[in-house]
Amino acid sequence: MSAVVPKARRFVFALLALAALLTASVVLSRMRLGPWNPVLSVGIACAKAAIVVIVFMRPGEGGPSARFALAFGIIWVGILIMLTLSDFLLRTN
Repeated sequence: MSAVVPKARRFVFALLALAALLTASVVLSRMRLGPWNPVLSVGIACAKAAIVVIVFMRPGEGGPSARFALAFGIIWVGILIMLTLSDFLLRTN
């Protein structure tokens, strides 16, 4: 079985995109956007995670079990976020 060598352009694009998102995170932390700060921060974090998964983990090249594990992980994180939000929004303090 021969190994597929990824092109360097893919990694350079990932580096530049992650650096841009890091810059956006730092700039966002200095701005006062009220309730939009956490929303935008989580959005940037999700974008960073998606770049890392797509570029470095290459889920499209794995077998069915790898895709199942990725889908299960995404669903599990969604469940955790949903439960955390329901707890936060239903508190009566």
